Amino acid sequence: MAALGGEDRLAGRDAMTEGTAVTTGWVQGLALLVVRWSGLAMAVGFALLGHWVEAAVAMLVALGQVVAWRSRLPLVWEVATSAACMAAAVSSYLLLFERISWWDIPVHALLNGLLAVLVARVVRSPDPSVVEIVVTGAILAEVWELMELAGHYWVDPSVEVAPADTALDLLAALVGSVVAARLWRRRRASQPAR
Repeated sequence: MAALGGEDRLAGRDAMTEGTAVTTGWVQGLALLVVRWSGLAMAVGFALLGHWVEAAVAMLVALGQVVAWRSRLPLVWEVATSAACMAAAVSSYLLLFERISWWDIPVHALLNGLLAVLVARVVRSPDPSVVEIVVTGAILAEVWELMELAGHYWVDPSVEVAPADTALDLLAALVGSVVAARLWRRRRASQPAR
């Protein structure tokens, strides 16, 4: 077999497999660093530039990222939550909410739904029910709209607080919470029994 290169071929295959695992592990580790710490890095950058409002928004991103990680949210949900937080912050920095009239609707739905799952897991139980997630989402939506109102009066009067906008934001957030709750329960139902 050695004459045909069998042992050498097997050794080479094992080395390639180990190398692939090391490369995959390294890439995955780097990706997780971005998922878990990009908000804090962005906050530090904005703070160093003296952009305090942007730094505060980035700290909210960092909070969502770290809580998703430390609460052991399933990896797919952690990545989705981190990406949604980052997308909302970048949308704010790029003034997409002002430039694209409908942009805040999908952002409210997606972000509120993901955060409802995260907060319900942290506050209520590791496996919250649909009702717990939806109620948590409704509370988060109300708190967010109150923060927008405070922001309008104390930070930047251009923050939209018209009644129709607020009602639409609340509806989008509630729909996002219902969808996320159903996806969360479907995820659980598809897991094999232990």
